[in-house]
Amino acid sequence: MLSLITLSALLASAQLSATEQPLLTSSSKSDQAAPANLIEQQNLPVSSTAPMLGIFATDNVKFITQRAAYLEAQKLLPNTSSRQFIELKASLKGYPLEPYIDYRILSRKLSKLPYREVDEFLDANPNSYLGNRLLRDWLLTLERKQHWHDYQSYYRADLGDTDLACYHLKARLLTGDETAYTEVTNLWNVGRSQPKACDSLFKLWQNAGQQTAQLTWSRATQAIEAKNRSLTRYLAKYAPAEIKSKLDLLVEVDRYPEHMDQVRRFAEQSPEMQFIILHGIQRLARKDAGKALKLWERYDAQHLFADQKRIETQELLIAHLSRQGLTDKVTELAQSMSNYSNIDMISGLARDALANVEWELADKWIRRLPAEELNSSRWRYWSTRIAEIQGHSLPPYPDIASSYKALAKERSFYGFLAADRLGLPFELEDEPSKVTLNDQHFVANSASILRAKELFELGQINFARQEWRFASRQFSPQQLQAAGALAANWGWYRGGIQAMIDAQSWDDLTVRFPLAFESVVKAEAKNQAMDANLLFAIARQESAFSPDAKSPVGALGLMQLMPATAKQTAKKAGITYRKHDLLSPETNVALGSRYLNEMLGRFNGNPAFAAAAYNAGPHRVTQWLSQGRDQLPLDVWIETIPFKETRGYVQNVMVFSVIYAYRNGSDIESLKDTWYVPNPAQKQSQSTSLPAGQGSTVTNGAAAY
Repeated sequence: MLSLITLSALLASAQLSATEQPLLTSSSKSDQAAPANLIEQQNLPVSSTAPMLGIFATDNVKFITQRAAYLEAQKLLPNTSSRQFIELKASLKGYPLEPYIDYRILSRKLSKLPYREVDEFLDANPNSYLGNRLLRDWLLTLERKQHWHDYQSYYRADLGDTDLACYHLKARLLTGDETAYTEVTNLWNVGRSQPKACDSLFKLWQNAGQQTAQLTWSRATQAIEAKNRSLTRYLAKYAPAEIKSKLDLLVEVDRYPEHMDQVRRFAEQSPEMQFIILHGIQRLARKDAGKALKLWERYDAQHLFADQKRIETQELLIAHLSRQGLTDKVTELAQSMSNYSNIDMISGLARDALANVEWELADKWIRRLPAEELNSSRWRYWSTRIAEIQGHSLPPYPDIASSYKALAKERSFYGFLAADRLGLPFELEDEPSKVTLNDQHFVANSASILRAKELFELGQINFARQEWRFASRQFSPQQLQAAGALAANWGWYRGGIQAMIDAQSWDDLTVRFPLAFESVVKAEAKNQAMDANLLFAIARQESAFSPDAKSPVGALGLMQLMPATAKQTAKKAGITYRKHDLLSPETNVALGSRYLNEMLGRFNGNPAFAAAAYNAGPHRVTQWLSQGRDQLPLDVWIETIPFKETRGYVQNVMVFSVIYAYRNGSDIESLKDTWYVPNPAQKQSQSTSLPAGQGSTVTNGAAAY
C-alpha cells in the first residue's frame, strides 16, 4: 500500500515535482521492465521457486566475439565461395544466429529446387521461426513451378497463412480433389477481401458453378456489416441475376439512407428486404435520428421483424436520438421497450445523464445494465457516487462508505477514485514474479530466445520480435514470467511487458512498469520543470518504451510524436530536427516532453487535460471543456469524454503516473476537499469556478491494472 496518494492530487496539482506522483494497483494489465539483476544464483533445488533476480545477467563471452564474425559474414553473402567467408562461417559453429546465414544461402537458390538441402534445413530447424519462414518460401517456389503434388506434401495448415492455404486448395483441385470445393466456399464466404493469391482459386471455384445467389447475398451482407462497402459494391456489380436488384438497393441505401422515405420500394416481404430496411434505418439514424424513428415505426408495422433485430434497431435509434439531443424521443421509445441488450447504448445513456448532472436518470440507466456489467468497478463506483450525491444508502452495502471501501481494495482506476473519496491509501499489491529455477533455465536456454537475444543485441529488432513471439507462444504462464524478466534484464522493455500480459501476471509492477531510459526521462523532466512520473506514464502508454515504435498514422518513437508536431515543437525550441531522429530516445523524449509541457501550459497545468490533448488534440479538449463542461465534477468530466479511446488513454496515464510515483519512491500526501460535487439543483445555473486543476478528463477506465 502506498501512503496517502490521491488521483485528485495528481489532477489538481498543476506543477507536481518529479518526486511527487501517485501509483497503481494489482489487477492491472500493463507492461514494464525488471530489475537490473534478474536472477541470482541460489542454492535451491531446480523445482524451488525463486524471485526473478539474476541468472541471465551475463553474456556468453563466446557469443560476443561471434557477433562481429556474423556481421562480417552477412556482408560477404554475395560471395559465399570466398576463403574469408568460409573461415567466418566456420567460426560461427554453435552461434545462435548461424541458421540465419544458412537460410540466406539456401533461400537464394530455391528456384533450382534443391529438395535435399531444403529437407536438411527443415530437419535441422524444426518448430522454429526460421524453419517456418523457409518452408513458406519453399511452398511459394513450388507454387510458381506448379509442382502441385509436392506442394501438398510440404504444406502445413498450422502456418496460418491465407496465401498458402489458397494455393493448397488450388493444388488439390488441380490434382482432381473436388472435396476441396467446400473449403473454398468457406474461404470465399467472408465479409472481407481475401488476398490476391486466392483470385485464381476463386476463379476455378466460380467456373465450376459453386457461387450461388444465396452465397453472394451472404457474403455481401457480411461485408456491409463489416463496413467493407467496396466489396459489397463489387459483389453487387457481378451478382447473379436473381439477387442483383436487391444488392443494388442495399448499396443504394447504404450510400443514400434518406431514400428510405420511398416506402413503396421496400414493400416486398422477404428476409432480404428486411435486411435492407434495417440497414437503411441504421444508416439514416446517424444522420437524422428523428426521421429514422418515424420511418422505423412505419416499417415495423408493415414487416414482421425478428424480436432480436427489433430490439437491436430500437437500441441503436435510442443511442442516436440521445446523441442528437432528442431526449423526449429517447424516453418515449425506451418506455415502449421491455428489455435491453446493448451494453454500449445503456452505458452511453448513463454517461449522457452524468454529463447533464441528471443523477436519478443516470442511476436508472446504470440499473438497466446486465448483472455482470453492473458489478464492474466502473458502475459500482458510479452507483455509489450517485448515492453519495443524493444522500442515499446503497444496497447491497450497509452504507456508502462501505461500498467505497470495498472498491478501494481493487487496483483499478475506480478503486483509486474510491480510495480517494475516503482518503485511503491506494492498494498496489506489488509482488515480483517467482517461478522455478527449472523454468528459468529452460527459457534462458531456449534456442529461439537465444536467437532473439543476439538479434536484439545487434539491433535487428524486427527479427528479434519474430523469434520472441514464436517462442512465447509455446511457453507456460510461469515460463512467460521468466521470459518477461529476462527481456527486462536485456533492456527490452516492451518484450518484458508483453510477456507479463501474456502470462496474466499483473502484480509484478517492476517488470510491467520499468524505469526505462531513466536518465533521459528524468533529465528532460528537470529541464522542463515537470513531473517525471507523468513523462514515464505517457511513454509507457504510447509505446511501452519501444524506441522504434511506428503507428499506422505515422507517429514515431517512445512518445509517439507525429513528425509535423515534432517539427513544430523543435522549431519553437530551437532544436535541430530530422524525422529519423524521432527514433532516438534522447530526441524523442526531448521533443515529446516539450510538447506535453506546452499542453500543460495551455490547460493550466492540469495533467489530465494535457494527457487528453496529447492523445486527441488540444482543439478537441477545448471543445470538451466548452458549454459549461469545465464546471462538471472531475470524475464526471473524465467519464463523459466523447472518445472511448481518449477516456481510456487519460485514465491509464493517470494510473500509470501513480505507479511511477511508487516506482520512483515518491511520497505524495492526500489532498482533501479537492473534488467539486455540485448540488443537482444547480444543474441549470452553475457559475462557480472550479479550483485550479479540476474539471479534467480521464479515459475509459473499466480496466484493472
